[in-house]
Amino acid sequence: MESLSAVRLMCPLRGADTDRIRNDENSKETTMRVLFINNEGGGFADYVEVLEGTSVERFFGQQLPERKAEDFLIRVNRQPVSRDQVLQEGDRITMTPVKIEGAL
Repeated sequence: MESLSAVRLMCPLRGADTDRIRNDENSKETTMRVLFINNEGGGFADYVEVLEGTSVERFFGQQLPERKAEDFLIRVNRQPVSRDQVLQEGDRITMTPVKIEGAL
């Protein structure tokens, strides 16, 4: 995989560019591409670059840092997974809230 000087991802819910991963030419860390589907609110889907060896828990923290993982059903390739599951190239990660604010 080619080396990237920086990968910048749009965070539609926050509306701001955020540095997620730094992978300079001297680094031995490699990235992989996964599909992230966020079913919160209006929802969105996009391919994102993550470091190889990234766990579901770490990925959640990077994508939704202000939220709690226990408030979401997290699936990888349409299957519920544990927080220590390691993501693989091409995985499809879906995050769906199980608690909706304002609902009774």
